[in-house]
Amino acid sequence: MTRTTNEVHARPIHSPAPHPVYDGPHEELFDWHKVQGYALFSLGSVRRRPLLFLSVFATMILLAVVALVVLPKTYEVQSRLLAQKNPVLAVRADSNQMEPTRAAAETIIGRDNLRSLIQQTDLLQEWTKHRAPILRWKDWLLRALNRAPTEEELTKGLTLLLEKNLTVWTTPDGTVAIQVRWRDPLMAYRLVDAAQQNFLEKRHVLEISTIVEQISILEGHASGLKKEIETQVAELQRLRDNFAPKSARAAPPPPPAKMVDPEQRNLRVMLNAKRRVITDLEEFRQRHLVELQTRLTEQRAIYSENHPIVVDLQRSIELLRHQSPQVVMLRQEEADLRRQLANYSEGAEGVAPGAANIPAELFRDLSGSEDSSVEYAGSQLRYAAAQYASLRERIDAARIDLDTARAAFKYRYSVVVPPEIPGSPIKPKATLVIMAALVAGLLLALFATTAADLLSGVVLERWQLEDLLPPSQAILGVPWRAAGQLPPAGAPEP
Repeated sequence: MTRTTNEVHARPIHSPAPHPVYDGPHEELFDWHKVQGYALFSLGSVRRRPLLFLSVFATMILLAVVALVVLPKTYEVQSRLLAQKNPVLAVRADSNQMEPTRAAAETIIGRDNLRSLIQQTDLLQEWTKHRAPILRWKDWLLRALNRAPTEEELTKGLTLLLEKNLTVWTTPDGTVAIQVRWRDPLMAYRLVDAAQQNFLEKRHVLEISTIVEQISILEGHASGLKKEIETQVAELQRLRDNFAPKSARAAPPPPPAKMVDPEQRNLRVMLNAKRRVITDLEEFRQRHLVELQTRLTEQRAIYSENHPIVVDLQRSIELLRHQSPQVVMLRQEEADLRRQLANYSEGAEGVAPGAANIPAELFRDLSGSEDSSVEYAGSQLRYAAAQYASLRERIDAARIDLDTARAAFKYRYSVVVPPEIPGSPIKPKATLVIMAALVAGLLLALFATTAADLLSGVVLERWQLEDLLPPSQAILGVPWRAAGQLPPAGAPEP
């Protein structure tokens, strides 16, 4: 009997070896299904806990507003000067002087100039008046602990702070830029305006005083040569009278001028130079003050008293009415020279040199009968008179250069970007702070509501059960509507 048997033999199925380049499918880096579940859970927490969400969000906005009010702010003020030589109003001294913008930074941010700025702008008194609230609390705490800085320490600290925040740079086209970053907008404007005015005055003193001192030195030499000529005139007239007949003798010559100590003459020359520089500088400041007052009158006819342009001009006029550090320094030097001249018998006041008085008959042709000493004295007098005439020509030329330099100065330096009171700080930026507070408030409020739901111990989503139960247990048998409070430990499974 033949029996048919159906047998199925299990044969191993050998899958082809994978290609060395293709290793099969990889798992994704993120489980996007879980990510979507977490995101929906966080958004749902906002609906479940709206009061918590709004409280955290409003707290962040309030903290940002308080920070903008309490924390210190930084304002920036900048001005630009254009310095260039005028070929029309050029003087001979321009070829020997350095470029107008050279060493401008060292001139403005020097320690002495910074201390002058502190005094000129009343920075010590204004420093405590415009402090941020949080810094005022710090000052109050230091005073309560008897650790408040002294005036000398405060001056030193402000000098270092001003040296750090005051920036000056020059460009190849002859521009001098002055920039300061300060916590008070009005003081920042005053610092830049005062630094700009001090730079212009220093350049005015440097460029004008060189010509003034040259004139004073030439006049000092001319004064000494004049006295020497008067002495030679008296000596030559005496020699001629000795060889002339008694009937032809002229009236007795005036006594020779009293010889002046060379040191006294040099002191008087320097004193005259300082006086002229002070006069020029005060005239320069007065012209600038009149220009600002004229501009203020014009702007008042257009804008109100509280307009920034009107306020800027009023502050500039207020600064100009105070004596500048350059004038103070020149007056101190003038007082020192006057004290030194007071030690001499003639005192500090001197007589301005005039033209030498030489009788014309002394230059007539000498006859052969006259003595050789008369001829020698006459030749010496002619040589001295020629030197004196040459000095007077140089003095006249230097005076023309001085007038030209005075006229050229206002064209050489022009303010292309005047300083202005800033309307808003450069940091912190209120718009950026509020936007950052909005974003941070939303994220933090979302995190707070999500964390509150997770820490509550209540199962709110299906994926929470899937994460809590082991993979071997089926979750399908658990009715989802019965999900709620987690069962206590050790309770029988449904």
